Amino acid sequence: MNMKKCILGVLSILTLCACHESLEDRAAREAADFTKKNCPMKVSEGITIDSMVFEKSSKTLHYFYTLSGKADTAAIKRPSAQKELLEAFKGDTSVRKYKEENFNFAYTYFSKKHANQKLIEVTITPKEYK
Repeated sequence: MNMKKCILGVLSILTLCACHESLEDRAAREAADFTKKNCPMKVSEGITIDSMVFEKSSKTLHYFYTLSGKADTAAIKRPSAQKELLEAFKGDTSVRKYKEENFNFAYTYFSKKHANQKLIEVTITPKEYK
């Protein structure tokens, strides 16, 4: 009877250890799962999210979008886009845990009508959102 309890206890500990993942590993897994299950996904008129990845080396959660229709313009201005993204981002609670751990967040937008030309890339750092 004691041996059975001991074996069950060891198996429980091993299971808990095997299931424990770092926040970075969790971010990578969740980004890959989101991309696989949901992308591409229309976010709003003219904006489609193509993928999301976690770049472990820079601790960056990176979102990739394609713009089409009226939104697809090379006239996007980086400073105003960064300001708008930062304001929207500050209120976003869905990534609260990642913010607490000082992750970076990058947003890259491509043009649909101009052969996937990169229109803008914005990175938001902890210094900016805290």
